Amino acid sequence: MDSSFAIIQALCRSALSSSKEMVEHQVVRLIEYYKKQGMDKEAKSLEGILAKAHRSQPMESLNFVMSSLEGDELTRGTTVPVDKETATPILEILFQDDMEQDIPLFNDSIQVAVDAVINEWRNYDKLVKLNASPSRSCLIYGDPGTGKTMLAKWIAKSVGLPVVLAKLDGIISSFLGTSSRNIASLFRFANRYKCILLLDEFDALAKLRDDPQEIGEVKRIVNTLLQNLDARAEKGFTIGITNHEKLLDPAVWRRFDVQIDIPHPNIVVREKMLSKFISPLEYSHSELKFINWCMDDATGADLRKLSDWLKRMFVLEGSIRRNVLEQMKQFATMNTGRVSRRIVDLLNSDLTVLCNELSNNNYLQLKQKDIAALVEMSPSNLSKHISKRKNSTFASDSSVIG
Repeated sequence: MDSSFAIIQALCRSALSSSKEMVEHQVVRLIEYYKKQGMDKEAKSLEGILAKAHRSQPMESLNFVMSSLEGDELTRGTTVPVDKETATPILEILFQDDMEQDIPLFNDSIQVAVDAVINEWRNYDKLVKLNASPSRSCLIYGDPGTGKTMLAKWIAKSVGLPVVLAKLDGIISSFLGTSSRNIASLFRFANRYKCILLLDEFDALAKLRDDPQEIGEVKRIVNTLLQNLDARAEKGFTIGITNHEKLLDPAVWRRFDVQIDIPHPNIVVREKMLSKFISPLEYSHSELKFINWCMDDATGADLRKLSDWLKRMFVLEGSIRRNVLEQMKQFATMNTGRVSRRIVDLLNSDLTVLCNELSNNNYLQLKQKDIAALVEMSPSNLSKHISKRKNSTFASDSSVIG
């Protein structure tokens, strides 16, 4: 089956859902697929169609939800509540221009889930007429650097609502009872306006109430939070974000209609991220694949750090760029928390071991001339290294059998 068929399926589903933005996203995916396959003529044709659609059809108003929700509209002049003890703001308001402009890159299963949530809010009026309601709350969790906050802001931008972002440094107070009062003020403010309430680092507010290390104040905070989440259930959309989902009180989980676990990007998404982040630096297709292989199980934040580092090296080293293998060796040495131990060991191993690993990797599918270029070795010498490894392995196996 042609690999593009999965994209065409998603494109058809998006078209039938009448979501222009979702259709455009799938068309972009199809363009990227054709470029990857070397089908430049087909890719340019689709790019032309997309550009013409942007010129001839005005963008759907991002404020389509605003008229449906009850509440006042937020402006940049809206006064925000503060902690009475310290005068520190307990929230920040983010408007459309403050949020993510590009569609975040995620694994297909995550993208489908996110599109479903957005589509519910795009059809808010239709759902209300049927005495139904879109999902009112979403918990996004996963490892640091996987793009949870970026995703939350993209959802807000896609449904056309400003974000009320809770500021924990203003909410959490050392004064007894003040934290609970600040939470109540936060929700009261969010319920008054048409907005998405974003609770980042949510575990700081929603810790387990039976934790023996915590004092009674934590129980009061969680109880206040639960009461306010219940009260907001029919008034707006709330997103919670956490890196530590296991710390959340079980009662908190039940308050969220949608719960999305954001995994590390798979190898296909990592390749797209690298192409996007590394630009305008130019690397060959085999070099990008090698870099992707080196960053096995990396997060989006790790890939951005790598891309920024490569750009710094480009500036500092001038026009003479080091071999990509040497670059990745140095990066791995300086970023041991971002590169797996297995990859670090392989990068620093004997070239015979590394070349055979690259030669046999199903994802890379590199030709010997590509591997030779990566390790700065002639193809004939590379063949000797690979043969040497195979012969050594065969001899070892024979001795065991003997």
